[in-house]
This record gives sequence, C-alpha cells and structure tokens, in this order.
Amino acid sequence: MDDKMFEKRIKNGKCSCPYLPCPLHGNCVACAAKEIRKGGFPSCIEAMVEEFGGCLERKRPMKTMVCDTFEEMSRASAGLVASAVQAKPDALLCLAAGNTAIRTYEILKDMQDRGEVDFSHTRFVQLDEWLDLEDTDENCAAFLHKYFFDPVGIREDQLTMFNINAKDLDEECYRMDDYITAAGNIDCMLLGVGMNGHIALNEPGDNFDSGTKIVELSETTKKVGQKYFTGKAELSRGITLGMRQVFDAKQVILQVGTKSKAEIMAKVYASLPQIDLPATVLFLVENGIVVMDQDAASLIEGI
Repeated sequence: MDDKMFEKRIKNGKCSCPYLPCPLHGNCVACAAKEIRKGGFPSCIEAMVEEFGGCLERKRPMKTMVCDTFEEMSRASAGLVASAVQAKPDALLCLAAGNTAIRTYEILKDMQDRGEVDFSHTRFVQLDEWLDLEDTDENCAAFLHKYFFDPVGIREDQLTMFNINAKDLDEECYRMDDYITAAGNIDCMLLGVGMNGHIALNEPGDNFDSGTKIVELSETTKKVGQKYFTGKAELSRGITLGMRQVFDAKQVILQVGTKSKAEIMAKVYASLPQIDLPATVLFLVENGIVVMDQDAASLIEGI
C-alpha cells in the first residue's frame, strides 16, 4: 500500500472514525494499513479501504434479543437493569425518557415491591433534556419522575439532572462529563431509538467522539417529539450525553418495540456503523445489547 497516495485521499482535520477503542484513532493511514493487512473493519473509511484491498465485514451488536411480545421485551429489559443493581446496589444508571420504557419502569417498581431489587442506594444521571421550553411540566425530567423516580421512591440526592436554567450551558455539559467520569462511568444505560436513528438526542451527523453537548434538533425529532406534550411545543434545542458516555458505559441496553420502529431498525441492521445513523453505535460497543419485540424486528433480514 502506498501510504502517501492513501494519505492524499483522506480529508484533513479531526478523525471522524467512530471506532473509539481503536489504539490508532486519529491516524487514518496507519489504521487503514493495519486493517488491510489483517482484513479488518475500519468503518469510517470503508470505501477507500475496499478500493485498496481491504476486506470489510458487517458487524452487528454483540448480542440481540428478540422477544415475542412487547411485554416480554419489557420484562427482559427490566431484568437487565435489575441485574445491574443487584450486582452493584449503588450503581450509576442512566434511563431514557420515552414511551417504550414505561412498561419496563412499571415492572421494575413491581420487582422492588416484591423485594427482588432495591433502588435505595442507586444513583441516576439524566440522559437528555429539551431546552428552551416555556413550560417544563412535560419535559424529560418530568417524564422520569412520573413513570419511575416518584413511583419507586427515588430521593433527590440520588439524582444528577441537567440544570437547563444554567447561565452557561457549556459549563453544564462539562459538569455532567466530570460527574460521570468521577463516578467511574455509567454502569447501565437504558436507551431508545428515534425514528431517524438517533440515540438520546445525538442526531444524525453528530460526532461519535463527543461528550455531553448542546444539539440543534432535527426536523424529525421536532415532529415526533410532539407526542410527549399535550399542547404544541416549540422544540428547537436539546442537551444530551454524548456517544463517549455510551462507549464508556459498562452495559448499554437499546430497547426497541412496536412496528413503528421496524423500518428504522431494518435500516440500522443493514448498515455499517456511521454517524449518519447513530443507533449503529451499538455495533461498536462490546457490552451492548439490543432488546426488541417481534414487531420492531419484523423487517430485519437474517435476524
């Protein structure tokens, strides 16, 4: 391989490779040369590597669980979250605010009521939040309080939430990054997927190598997000944990249910890891698991 020729083909600037654990992250020439020798998988420059003789194989999540029904999917997801707390009572959890998770949260409450799991020492860090809302009564924090924190009896001192009224939102991002790092990273993340493949509020095109950040919402997210509000909500921006926190988490659960998500999940499973489809990050997270019901998985080939 002619390194100089290849180097001319690579754009200058920050490496966009989503495979963060790569020891050669940022050195595209060395990475490509290594992958071509061993027939590996550099997802950021796959077209060029194929041209120079690399053999690319599509990766899928380390584990995929397809359940017969939405109820079984919810119970499987709840079991995974509960196992993380049973193994480490003061675990740091990060939970999604979304309709798919409501039944999971009900099951977790039932498990606590039966003495099967105890959340009294568990810590929680917020995943994402809407910004610029005039009324915050139906935002992500309110959702989590309604469907999980309040029913389970989570205390305020167990919660680290976004301060959406902070004078400096960039400093608020740094605060969340620092908190998670000091805590030893997130023990278990329960995520959902957006209709455009976003994870949390990491929209298509966002860098995979990012921490907590302020984001401009996509038109898809603005439209779909209306379902969480009783009236018209002017959605424009959000604050969200980044893909760096996903990579660093000790367990990542992507929970997907109903036929409404079948098309996007088929697209995810037919794609290489790419920043234009954030849910494909699960292909690169070694401790990731996708839990779907049959409806969500119905269009995926070879599942």
